[in-house]
Amino acid sequence: MAVAAGRARAVIARRPILCAVLITLAWYAVLFTLAETVASLHPDWFPDLGATLVNLGAAAVPIGLILWLGWSRSAGLVWRRPDRSWWLVTPLVLEAVSYSLDGVVGTWRELLSAAVLYTVLASSEETLSRGLVQRVLAVLGPVRAAVGVGVLFGAGHTLSRAWFSHPFDVEDTVFITINAAAFGFACAALRWHLKTIWPLVAVHALGDFLQILSPGNLPFGVRVAYLLGFIAYGWWLLRRLPEDATDQTGVTSKTSPAA
Repeated sequence: MAVAAGRARAVIARRPILCAVLITLAWYAVLFTLAETVASLHPDWFPDLGATLVNLGAAAVPIGLILWLGWSRSAGLVWRRPDRSWWLVTPLVLEAVSYSLDGVVGTWRELLSAAVLYTVLASSEETLSRGLVQRVLAVLGPVRAAVGVGVLFGAGHTLSRAWFSHPFDVEDTVFITINAAAFGFACAALRWHLKTIWPLVAVHALGDFLQILSPGNLPFGVRVAYLLGFIAYGWWLLRRLPEDATDQTGVTSKTSPAA
């Protein structure tokens, strides 16, 4: 097992982009397969049981690979005590909370079920994107890795919406894809500062919960402003990184933050 993991790490180091793409596709393959089998489970006591099980199963892909490769710490899977870097999450928290201006809708059972679902979903997506994929791309340097994480995160949303037959239009699929890429980029930049994925899991789950359960949506112009804000904030965070940012996770950086 150790020898095989060592060979896998060597392949990843030589072909990080290809490996990041393949890992992302593997996660979606598991997600879609499970969605076809258990997503229809909607018991009264847990309306989101099926979707929760789907995301739990998909989470096994990045978590299993991280543990096998011995990357628990460098992929941000290890919990770290809160420090001053956690304040950097504040803009994303405020963005998430803004979706609750009209409140949320649902019974207490539906809200509790949704809270569990979006916590699991956020854990699965963050473990994949800001955990494993970002660790794989880290050899490219913090800037290129953050861009790669954002691009794959956005592309994954397009793939998901296509699979589940969502309409393809500018204000729906196209905007969601670009917004997801911008959000993923900002979260990837944050991850270099935080050195753990768990604050990102929390803000990701909060944003999904409040946005999806809100009875309305923010004006399109406001959401465009948020999108641009993600990009600007991510770039600002990358500019503030030390030159050995990726070395802190045990990876030699090829590209400085200023490049």
